Amino acid sequence: MKKGKILVLAILAIGFGACSSDDDSSNNNTGTIEGVYDLTEFNTGTPTDFDQNGTASTNQMNESSCYNGRKIDFNSDNTFTYDMDYILIDTSTGVAVCAENTVTGTWTATNNTITATYQQEGGTNVTLNFVRSNNGRTLTQTTALTTYPDRNADGVAYNRIGGVTLVFSKQ
Repeated sequence: MKKGKILVLAILAIGFGACSSDDDSSNNNTGTIEGVYDLTEFNTGTPTDFDQNGTASTNQMNESSCYNGRKIDFNSDNTFTYDMDYILIDTSTGVAVCAENTVTGTWTATNNTITATYQQEGGTNVTLNFVRSNNGRTLTQTTALTTYPDRNADGVAYNRIGGVTLVFSKQ
C-alpha cells in the first residue's frame, strides 16, 4: 500500500480540518500544557460493532485496540509529537489493519484552546484544535465531518462518514 494513501487515511482518522468548541468555559485551566496526553475516548456519532462481538459502542476504543497507542506530547518549546494509532482500511478489499503514523509540528495556546499545526507529506498544513478542561488535564478534539471505521451487514470494513470526538488525558 502506498505511503501517501496511508498518510491521507491517517489524516482522515484524526479529523482533517478539525474544529472544537468550548462547552465548559467555567473551568480554571491553569495547569501546564506541556506533557503527554493519552487518547482515552474515540467517540463517534453512530455506534459501531467493529469487533463484531454483538455489542455496538460509540467509543471506538471499546471496539478495537488499534487506538491504544495514540498520544500527543506537547513540549515546552512549543513543538509537539503526535503518535497516531488508527485502523487502516483497504477500501478495495475491505481488509482492516492496525496502523500508525507520527507527525511533529508546533503549537500555540489561547485561553482554553491549543492549536497544533503540522505539515503533511504533500506540503499542506493541517491544524488541530484541542479544548482544555479539568484544570488542563483533559483535551478534547471535535471534528464534525471525517471518517471512522465501521462494518457493513456482511462484516466487511468500510469508512463511515460522520462526526468524531477524541478525548485525551494527561499522564
